[in-house]
Amino acid sequence: MCHPSGEPQTPHGNSPQLPGIRQLRATMDAYTDLTVGTRHNITVTVVSQRRVSCDGYRLQRVLVTDHTGHQFPLLVTPAATPLVDLRTGASHQVTGVVVAEPIDTTASDEPICPDCDQPLRPGQVLDAYPQAVTAAVSELGITGPFGLVDTETSLFPLRSTPAKIDDWLPPHDTTAIDHPAYVCDRCEQHVTPQPPADAPSFNVINDIEMGETANVGSDTVGLAAGGATDVTTFRENIANGYTPQPAAITETGLFGEYYFDIGTPANTEALFAPRYATLASDHPVTGAREQYLAVGLDSTLDEAAFSRPRLDLVVVLDVSGSMNGAFDEYYYDDTGSPVQTDADATSKLAAATESLCALTEQLHEDDQLGIVLYNHRAHVAKPLRDVGRTDMQAIRRHIREVAAGGSTNLLDGFEAALDMLCTEPNGPATEQRIIFITDMMPTAGTTETTELVDRFTNAAAAQIHTTFVGVGIDTNAELADALSGIRGANQYTIRSAAAFRQRLGTEFTYMVTPLAYDLTLEIDAEGYTIESVHGTPSADDATDTLLEVTTLFASPKRGGAARGGVILAQIDATASTGAFDLTASWTDRSGCAHTESVRVKPSWTPAATADPDLRKAVALTRYSQELRRWATTVTDRITATAGTDDWRSPEFGETQTRTSVPLVVPEAFRARFAELNQYLRQEAAALDTDVLQTEQDLLTTLQNADIASLHAVTESQQ
Repeated sequence: MCHPSGEPQTPHGNSPQLPGIRQLRATMDAYTDLTVGTRHNITVTVVSQRRVSCDGYRLQRVLVTDHTGHQFPLLVTPAATPLVDLRTGASHQVTGVVVAEPIDTTASDEPICPDCDQPLRPGQVLDAYPQAVTAAVSELGITGPFGLVDTETSLFPLRSTPAKIDDWLPPHDTTAIDHPAYVCDRCEQHVTPQPPADAPSFNVINDIEMGETANVGSDTVGLAAGGATDVTTFRENIANGYTPQPAAITETGLFGEYYFDIGTPANTEALFAPRYATLASDHPVTGAREQYLAVGLDSTLDEAAFSRPRLDLVVVLDVSGSMNGAFDEYYYDDTGSPVQTDADATSKLAAATESLCALTEQLHEDDQLGIVLYNHRAHVAKPLRDVGRTDMQAIRRHIREVAAGGSTNLLDGFEAALDMLCTEPNGPATEQRIIFITDMMPTAGTTETTELVDRFTNAAAAQIHTTFVGVGIDTNAELADALSGIRGANQYTIRSAAAFRQRLGTEFTYMVTPLAYDLTLEIDAEGYTIESVHGTPSADDATDTLLEVTTLFASPKRGGAARGGVILAQIDATASTGAFDLTASWTDRSGCAHTESVRVKPSWTPAATADPDLRKAVALTRYSQELRRWATTVTDRITATAGTDDWRSPEFGETQTRTSVPLVVPEAFRARFAELNQYLRQEAAALDTDVLQTEQDLLTTLQNADIASLHAVTESQQ
């Protein structure tokens, strides 16, 4: 029997109730749904409190509201520390609260209690706690879902003062609370029924691991196409003895490592101020005559006055088991099983957390930051809050303490980030962006590339953009390439935490600032057609007369040259040599449409007299194409020989793991690489620069690699 301790009673039948039990996505700022039997992190405001005595125990009921005004009780269990210093109207952060509901005493038809032969009822959450808790629920008239505060629950006040807030929410196990299978209400027995003697017995075991900077000094801000900004993963694979994924090298990413100043500045006041130049030269390997039109990407924005918009940023950090892998090794290899990481090796998670800490140092006081951790499920570790009101030193300390384990539900992490951003006002003065730091290997939930692209595309249509930061040499380049081509998206690669920190120091503003969208360039002239486009993720969408660029980002300059500031179109001009009109159309951040036309008089001059940076862009394009052809040949041959492992885990569904391919350079490609290397040396000498030395060194590495035939390698893979 329970006895009130002198506080005003709530009349029976008038107990506050939640609107129902639905699937929960709990954040610190929203608590509208409940999942009975699991733990959650919530933010509540105190309405009233009351203490009762039940069966010799002192219990405490605290009536609270969520941000929508729904009232519900929290009941402090006997073993928990009493809640003190609670003030009516004060907001508190509660972590690890157990969601329960009153016991349903309806008995099951079977089984039968072995002691008294009475029907048993199914065990429920409250059965895992002392009987005094059940009695208190009845005495207090609680009829709907409520929260249980036990020894694993913590509560602390959220201050409304300007004091810095450590709002980190540690993840809690969301598996169901362990309670008896059945209960006999007559003899109070907790019963676990035994299977019939002839029934088979199964023991299911789930083996899951838990656990060069720009000198910006030019007059205007440069522009660069969205998508990949480097080819680090490609280079690192070769350096570590692997054949890279073909998608890991693109002209967009390769151009993003170089600076370009092409053509004469445009005479325009529009934001987008393209420059144009043409070139004709023979391919160094095939000997074919090729003609190129280069579009130099520039803007009219004053660099000295340029600043990024205010940022609503949610960082989504991959903490799945594969992030425990070594930075320079493939985590899933040969059989698709996790590879044991050397204890001395730098893990992908260590590089990722340090990079995230470096990223937070670039935020302004009026920016908002949220953090999501995800493996097989998403967890909001830090709600969206003004940086100026957040104890960022404490947040960085928490980030460095994060552990990895479990599978990878990339879409769940994305949805959790969307939940935070969708409630925030949006407009051209604010950039809403999600930054993924991940190895891009989804193994749980939605793993199909097409469906993932659709979900990210829908978010982009609502002006919520995404940056992908790839971690490790086994990063899923195909998925990263597909997602980073979406409107407003881009992609970076972590080579090391230190290198990423250095790049962020000068380029974070450019990383998060798209300036123009949906650029189209159309040639209007008889006899000219576009054969191919290079330097944009939308290259495959080019038609005979039209090329498209989904997004143009702000880009740093060095001596007037913009990083990644070029798009290259190979032109078929066999039927014409005259001038042509080129019309550029795009929209700005506010949604306003712009169109400008220019008359281009191509000279198709030999390379010797062409624009030096145009020659560099053409050389890099030919280099990229040849390397991608080599990587495709090797990986396709090995995959076709070894066959496809299409086993799907019964627990996690489809997988997209990355397994390594040994570094193989067939003799035919060795000869082509020698010709290409000679061509790069000649171009570097003609341009009087060592800017292409990195590519020459990589080709030399491939030329000097141990000779291995595809046949020998494929035999060893079987």
